[in-house]
Parts: sequence; C-alpha cells; structure tokens
Amino acid sequence: MTETAKRKSDLGILLEYAGDRRGLTFLGLTLSAIAMVLSMAPYICIWLVVRDLVAVAPNWSAASNVSAYGWTAFAFAVAGIIVYFAALMCTHLAAFRTASNIRKQGMAHLMRTPLGYFDNNASGLIRNRLDGASAETETLLAHNLADIVGTVVMLISVIAIMFVFDCRMGMACLFAAIISIISMFTMMGGKNAGLMREYQAAQDRMSKAGTEYVRGIPVVKVFQQTVSSFKAFREAIDDYSEKASFYQGKVCRVPQAVNLTFTEGAFVFLVPVALLLAPDALASGDFAGFVTDFAFYAVFSAIISTALAKIMFAASGMMLASTALGRIRQVMDAPTLDIAATPAVPLDNRVEFKDVSFTYEGATDPALKNVSFTAEPG
Repeated sequence: MTETAKRKSDLGILLEYAGDRRGLTFLGLTLSAIAMVLSMAPYICIWLVVRDLVAVAPNWSAASNVSAYGWTAFAFAVAGIIVYFAALMCTHLAAFRTASNIRKQGMAHLMRTPLGYFDNNASGLIRNRLDGASAETETLLAHNLADIVGTVVMLISVIAIMFVFDCRMGMACLFAAIISIISMFTMMGGKNAGLMREYQAAQDRMSKAGTEYVRGIPVVKVFQQTVSSFKAFREAIDDYSEKASFYQGKVCRVPQAVNLTFTEGAFVFLVPVALLLAPDALASGDFAGFVTDFAFYAVFSAIISTALAKIMFAASGMMLASTALGRIRQVMDAPTLDIAATPAVPLDNRVEFKDVSFTYEGATDPALKNVSFTAEPG
C-alpha cells in the first residue's frame, strides 16, 4: 500500500476495496437517512393525537381525527421499515464484496511474499489479520455507517423540531444529549484510542498463540512439551484478559454508566423545567397548549435516547474497523519478490549466484553479503 493510500481515510480505503459495489454503499446510506426521517413521522402523529384529545377534553369523542392519525402513523412506520430493509440490503451487498476483495487481494499479495515472511509471521497471526479483520469491516459497512448517517439526519431533524414550540423545554431535552456525547468522547477519544489499539493487539497475539498451539498439538505430544507449549498460550490469554479488564472495566466503567444513565433518562431533565413553566402557563390561560407542548417534548425525548444509543454503538464499530484496517495493512505492506512478467526458461540444471546479499528481518548484520558461486548439475 502506497504512502498516498495510507494518508487516505479508513473509510475511503474500504470503499476502494468495494470496487464496483461502492455505489451500493452510498445508495444504502441515502435510503437509511430517508428511513430515519420516515420513522419520526409516527411520533408526530402521536403528538397530534394528544393535541386533539387535550383540546376537546373531557369530550374525547369529539376528536374525530384520531383514527386518521393512527393509520398515518402505521403507514409511515411500515414505509420506514421497508426503506430501511432496502438500505441494509444495499450496504450488506457492498460489505460482503468489500470483505471478499480484501481477502482476495491479501492472498494475492501473500503469494508474492518471500518464505521468510511466514517464518516471522505465524499462520494464526496472518489469518487474524486478514480473514478476521476483513470480517470486522463488514459490521461497519453493513450496519454502522447506515446507522450513523441515519441517526445524524434524525438527530439534526429532532434538534430543529425541538425549538419549534418552546426552546426552554427543547434545551432541557438536549442537555442529556450533550452529557452523553461528552461521555462517549471520554471513552473513545484522546489517549483512550491508543488503549483500544493495545487491546486489539493483545487479541491478535492471543489468536496467534491459540492457532499455533492447536496446530502443533501432535508435535507437542510426541516431544512431551505440553507444559512449555501451553505456557505461551496462557501468557497471551492473560495479557488479553488484563488489557480487556483495564479498558472495559476501568476506562469505560464510569463514562459508560454516565452515558447510559443520561441517555435513558433524557426525560428527567424535562420534568423540572415543565414544573417551573407550569405556573406561567396557568397565569396566561393557555394551560392546554402547555400540556400539548409538554407531551410533544416528552415523546421526542425518547427519540433522542434512541439516537444517542445508536451513535454510541456505531462509533465503537468505527474504532474496531479502523483497528482492523490497520491489521489488514500489515499484510498488504508485506515485502514482495520481484517476479518477471515473462520468466526465462533455464537452459540446464546449473545454479549460479551473482553478488547475492540477504539480511533477516530485524537483524542488523547480513547473513549473506556479496556471495557469488556456481553449482554445476549433479
């Protein structure tokens, strides 16, 4: 992979791997945004029902449009599901093609690498870098991107709607969103992004040790090396457990607790503000309108919590995909042998070395330096 490719964004590189199905990704993202907008319509219909019922209370039968609002909400909900299904079909087809192309290009690259590369990189490690990492990109392209785009569109729409009736209650609903976003950045941004990479590297080492241990069991049994062979595997497991425990148990514990608390409890900020505004609404004689507005914000506060939860899981998917792409790069950047396009046909079995030098990976001194000799047939 060239330096220019390295400077590209991770998403841009993945879309290059998608090949002729790249357009399906963009189509899926567009459909996902449309589906999210459609999914908001039922909430608006619910608010319209509440508005009409409050306006005619207690003569509920006078609210003649309630049934129409119900069927409209049902139609929008079904339309949203259908469009979202179509979006995921597009993103899944593109994601599967991307993962397939990564594996094919990786294998084609490995076929041109020198044998010494496989001495320094065990089969379990290579498999985890290429096959496992390409599988991890599927989640990003098939689900996370669609959720991110759709949720961002929905969140922007909700924020705009929140300031239509009463900006004070709108700010109360958005306060939980601000706290949630800060908590997510605390978990995944700054120095914690490096901890995530260390955690993933430990998973790589564990996968490598596990594969090599299982593949080598016959040899281990023959030479009675069970204890010493299992020791490396156990050390890799302990290292991964330590990294996972530290990142998930200590780094993410408090921010995640705060995030989930305020994400699910966005409604709790709305109630105190509503209680403070209620006396003014009573004094102005428009208490019915105040109740209707409160119902509107109460309904849409549920959308905010859903949107924030989707963004949180999608953001973690972005981090995992970025780490996976880094592992894929390690395979794609492996040195290759220069193979002639039209190899010459040998005249006989004679082998000749002319000024050959070779240095093992990681070594400072060459194993061979300017070696020349001829081995005659026989």
